[in-house]
Amino acid sequence: MSAYEAVIFDLDGTLIDSSEGIILAAEETLEALGYPSIERDELRSYIGPPIGEAITRRNGLGSDDLKRFNDVFRGIYKNKYLMRANVYPGVMDMLSGLRGIISVGIATNKREDMTKLLLDDLGISPLCDAAVGLDLEGKLKKKDIVEKCVSALGTADRKRIVMAGDTRNDAEAAKECGISFIGVTYGFGFRDRSEITYGSAADDVQSLRDLLLI
Repeated sequence: MSAYEAVIFDLDGTLIDSSEGIILAAEETLEALGYPSIERDELRSYIGPPIGEAITRRNGLGSDDLKRFNDVFRGIYKNKYLMRANVYPGVMDMLSGLRGIISVGIATNKREDMTKLLLDDLGISPLCDAAVGLDLEGKLKKKDIVEKCVSALGTADRKRIVMAGDTRNDAEAAKECGISFIGVTYGFGFRDRSEITYGSAADDVQSLRDLLLI
């Protein structure tokens, strides 16, 4: 049994470690566009919210530069590095254990076509009921993506919906959508529990599973 009817997972840094592929694609994009290189630890900290926004903001660049960066980055990432991702230990067992108990959705800033390819490759697709990603034009914000996922899951009572994610971006989206939140500290964003100011916290996948099945 669970207090929740539905859970919406962030993808990168919550269900999967996709850092290697994203960082390699970002490094190649920086080089292709002639931008200054960025240390890998810093690039890793940008994963979660769209990485292009963080990089162009860091370099004081505008919307045209952001579009150019995203176009180059997404081409490199999809064609070369999309599948360089690993499911965190315990995630597949967690998702399998939720079947028939809680509806499972995924809401990610990764573009939706790439998301579906990756979920199929990792074997996650059969274990979730809805997967919503960024639109092709890149206009949706995380709140919009979460809202679309809520609608796709069809759970009317928002008090019984929870989101699990690893960044402030996820927490803010959950709060704006009026759903509960569990922040995970093993991903790319939150370093420790003190950074999670909305909802509850989980330090590993087993703790996340336990919170979902309370």
